[in-house]
Amino acid sequence: MQKTGILARNFIHILRSGAFDESKPIGRLSPFKWSQLTLLATHHNLLVTYANGLEKYYYNDNFNIRQNEVDAIKARLQEVPRHGFSDLYDFNQIHLHNKQLDTKLQQLIQKEYVDEERSYPTMQLMAIIVVATNQILTGKSYIRAIIDLGRYLRIDGDHVDFVKLERWLRLTHLTNMANLQGNMLVSVFGFSPEEIPFITKAYDKAYDIMLKGLRYNDIHLLKTWAFHQNKSGFIVSSPKTAFKSIRHSMNFYRYAPRETLSSISKGILKGLAEIEE
Repeated sequence: MQKTGILARNFIHILRSGAFDESKPIGRLSPFKWSQLTLLATHHNLLVTYANGLEKYYYNDNFNIRQNEVDAIKARLQEVPRHGFSDLYDFNQIHLHNKQLDTKLQQLIQKEYVDEERSYPTMQLMAIIVVATNQILTGKSYIRAIIDLGRYLRIDGDHVDFVKLERWLRLTHLTNMANLQGNMLVSVFGFSPEEIPFITKAYDKAYDIMLKGLRYNDIHLLKTWAFHQNKSGFIVSSPKTAFKSIRHSMNFYRYAPRETLSSISKGILKGLAEIEE
């Protein structure tokens, strides 16, 4: 397990405070590092949660953030769109990269919508897991989705049909990926395994993966498959960036083999298609 630096530790504790109303100690930071946390929260689309968490540390002895930084956060909050779970994670709009698995996913979606005993909470939770999976494999920021997964479990977890959810995860080969996401909640955000029925085993690497996700800037991966045509007419890509993307995706191969390989293939095809345009 990686050692957690004060910047990451403060960020996690403030997020836990804002998302789950928990109180964890924070350390004093320089003005520059406080500004870095604000940028990190903005990057991960967690500024609202971060700001809510900061409010609860207002009288803490280590809360030495400058007023101009607080004012900057308040100004940025005015520009943040507010979305609910159903807006961000629409069960009717989720897809997988693997064609065969996506076909199964679309079939179960259609079947659930016409089922008289359809379970909206279960559909919502499945949507969050699928969106988080896509974000993890493509190198996008997935921290917000993991936190929303935890929020939803605590808000509506009692209404979820976990037997049905486990069947859906099994059909779409996402059992291990959902397990990983649940382990992230346990190792980083203090959930108990009992709160997450789809956890079947512990993943020791969940904490390190989450820490890397907190620090990692997805700009690197967004540019990874930026193929271009050289002067000779050959299509080329930077080997260094291509390797980064493949290595990132392959880190999750054990959790979702078919979806991981399909994600890589689609990334390459998308980059090539952009050249043709």
